[in-house]
Amino acid sequence: MPEPPLLQLAQELEWLGCELEYYGHQHAEQGFPESGPSWDTFCDKQRGVLVTAEKIERGLKNAVRFNPSRLVGVVYPLEEALNVITAMLGAVEEIKQCAVVAVQELPIRVRAFTKMIEGYRKSVGAPE
Repeated sequence: MPEPPLLQLAQELEWLGCELEYYGHQHAEQGFPESGPSWDTFCDKQRGVLVTAEKIERGLKNAVRFNPSRLVGVVYPLEEALNVITAMLGAVEEIKQCAVVAVQELPIRVRAFTKMIEGYRKSVGAPE
């Protein structure tokens, strides 16, 4: 059974967030130059995190308008689904902020986001 789209995007975001932190560290070691290969790589990774976070955000917002169960792969009572989506939107916003101003915090945040999704799926008995 394929992973739900949200979990796939969360795993991609986790990977990109860890990469951004790594390249941010390399960029810092070079004295934060605002041009050159390390700067270009850092900017590319930052864009990747932001684009993926925006995909997740769009998916969550669309789930509110359509069918939340398809996005996360389980059927929730509507109130609980809205609470879960709200919590996830808040986490995505924090990730986007970290990608811009605090890349050193990204690995922790993106891993927590993936675990949040996996935890919600387990709590309702979704297949692993």
